Amino acid sequence: MARLVLDELDYQEINLSSVKIFDVKDFRFSPSWPRQNDEYYGIIEQLKRAKIIVFSTPIYWYGTSAVLKRFIERWSESIKVDTDFRESMQEKKIVLIIVGGDNPVVKGQIIIDQFKYICEFLGMKLIVSVIGEANRPDTISNDPNALYEAKKANIILKKLDMGGNDFANIQ
Repeated sequence: MARLVLDELDYQEINLSSVKIFDVKDFRFSPSWPRQNDEYYGIIEQLKRAKIIVFSTPIYWYGTSAVLKRFIERWSESIKVDTDFRESMQEKKIVLIIVGGDNPVVKGQIIIDQFKYICEFLGMKLIVSVIGEANRPDTISNDPNALYEAKKANIILKKLDMGGNDFANIQ
């Protein structure tokens, strides 16, 4: 569905399941935050440059995938140690794509609410969310409403396209 949302747009795709990102270690109340030896920092730099971020995740046990959750939890580290992280995230436009098999339109609402709070906290704006119903890979085509919503989201993004590599697709 993410490819349909991003059709004919120039974007950089980051597949979190194919990179090494360690769990957050909570040093918020310590004088320093030890740097971890993983790929998180490079991905954050890419994210900070994007104007529009598309997050796509399956619904796992009524929440986001563990890899996406782990990535977002690491933002606590960036808030503390990266002096321009919070400022660079402000005004970013966020697109959320979620797919699940157990009444995702209703049960995925908690994920949408979570992203609204994340966006509110960092000054970002959730501009569109697309929810699809599928139980197996490549079965999203059985959900015509989700495909329609994905195409509508694509039209919105094309109107926002500023040229260049303004989009990051995080999955």
